[in-house]
Amino acid sequence: MYSIYIMDNFIEYLMNFYYPINQNRPKLEREDEIMRGMCLGIVGIRPCNRKYYNPPGITHAPCRKLILPKYKEMYERTSDFFYKNINDFKFTSIQYNYNNACAKHKDGNNVGQSYIIAFGNYTGGRLIVYDEEGENPEYIDIKEQFYSFNGSIYPHEVEPFTGNRVSLVFFNLLN
Repeated sequence: MYSIYIMDNFIEYLMNFYYPINQNRPKLEREDEIMRGMCLGIVGIRPCNRKYYNPPGITHAPCRKLILPKYKEMYERTSDFFYKNINDFKFTSIQYNYNNACAKHKDGNNVGQSYIIAFGNYTGGRLIVYDEEGENPEYIDIKEQFYSFNGSIYPHEVEPFTGNRVSLVFFNLLN
């Protein structure tokens, strides 16, 4: 766990941002849950969109949302927040999750360690990390605390919660 420096109005900014419905992660949804969130930075190119990228074979590219000022500002403010707290980790991407209690999963495309933190006026919502076999859960409070682990090796999920919660995951898609 890491103690954090919070920039002025950063949490309020995160909580009041309008997060789009995320239809790219159906395996993470729990029953009757609408997933809101987005990934900014380098993102995987969905197979149906690869024909638009030149040269062929490109599987990752900068998120197209970053050309829009509100998303560019969000990415820059979040990156500034991260580097004011963790200065020895470089990331390619930030996943924003708004009120999502993700089901148990491994991060199929992530490379190495990730950092996660959550904000909001919620109760519950701890990160649950399992051993490599998906057993022996460890409950980790990430509310306003960074936690680092390898989500491509260790299955994880979010404990059910009440209230409003935004989590940020800083990770790499490329070596």
